This record gives sequence, C-alpha cells and structure tokens, in this order.
Amino acid sequence: MSYWVIGGVFVVQAAISFVTMRAGTGNGSFVGLGAMLFALYGLPATALLNFLLVRRQRQQPRRANVVWMAVGSSLLPIVQLALLIAVAVFRL
Repeated sequence: MSYWVIGGVFVVQAAISFVTMRAGTGNGSFVGLGAMLFALYGLPATALLNFLLVRRQRQQPRRANVVWMAVGSSLLPIVQLALLIAVAVFRL
C-alpha cells in the first residue's frame, strides 16, 4: 500500500459528502448540515487512521490492515447515506 491510497480515499469520501450535502438541501431538513458536520470530523479522522495503517505496514501490507482500512473508510459514507435515507423514509 502507498500513501496515494490515503488521498484517493479522501477524494472519494469528499465526493460522497458533497453529493449527500447537495441531495439533502432545499427540502427543509438538516441532512446537508448533518452531512457537513459528519464530514468535518470524519474526513480528517479517516485520513489519520489510514495514514497510521499505511505507515505501520508500508512494505508488506497484510490482509487484516486492508480490511481495517476498508471498514474505517466506509463508516463516514454509510452514516451520511443513512441520514439521508432516514429523512426520506421517516419524512423528518
């Protein structure tokens, strides 16, 4: 694994956050604000987690670290999309 993975994950998460913010605006709910607040703390936290994982196993990545990176990187988009779905389903 290289440090390019961290930048790629950051860009993908930022894009998903942007799409969630744009999808949640204009209907009177606070989905856009919630997505922005999750991204405000989630993007740097995920980048730090991924940096530490890549730094620990830079030469020989183990499967367990790849799984941890995938799980850690998918938490923010899952929470943001769950917020968007909850607002749509429960009409909040």
